[in-house]
Amino acid sequence: MPSTALAVLDSVENFSVFSSHRFFIPAMKHLLSLGEAKINGFINPGHVSTIVGIKAYEEIRKNFGVPQIIAGFEPYDVMLAVYQLVKAMNEGDGLLLNEYTRAVRYDGNVRAQKVMDEVFDREEWEWRGLGNVPNSGGAIAKKYENSDAMKLFEDVFSDFEPKEDKKKKACRCGEVLRGLMVPNDCPLFMKACTPRDPIGPCMVSFEGTCNIWAKYGGYQV
Repeated sequence: MPSTALAVLDSVENFSVFSSHRFFIPAMKHLLSLGEAKINGFINPGHVSTIVGIKAYEEIRKNFGVPQIIAGFEPYDVMLAVYQLVKAMNEGDGLLLNEYTRAVRYDGNVRAQKVMDEVFDREEWEWRGLGNVPNSGGAIAKKYENSDAMKLFEDVFSDFEPKEDKKKKACRCGEVLRGLMVPNDCPLFMKACTPRDPIGPCMVSFEGTCNIWAKYGGYQV
């Protein structure tokens, strides 16, 4: 997201942005505000946290008391984060802990935050499984609309109509993402929807919950 903002500010020639950038902390707050999610804690992403800093999660800590561990992506980072998260859950401690101390600071990357605030307006955007989330969408600010693909190619986008896939109606990815069910509760999981022939987004991505569950959740793939 900061690199996109810098490219816009630098007025890169023959360059435009179809922005799908999102601010994920509003989505975290929205998820917890729904009151339905069976989520006992978060492992917060290290790469995002290097930008937003520890302070970005303080509101969640104060308002929801859910333990949060900021972690990197090396195996020992993840293992330590899991240990710390389970310990906090067992002790009923709604702590906010930075395990990724070698990269994440309290204030984050202030320069990156400034260029993002300059280039992007925060709008209410729809999220899969969460509905509309206020202040979560990174839309190109009006003063930089010369770099906004939605404006430059408005005639193209106005004619676009997404095709509905009837098979996807049975997909329960939204509930999986909200922590309301595990992947094998979905009627399509490892039947119509597999890593080789995915239907839902949770199976399409190798980082998706269903894809990971299929590979490491005790199923023969």
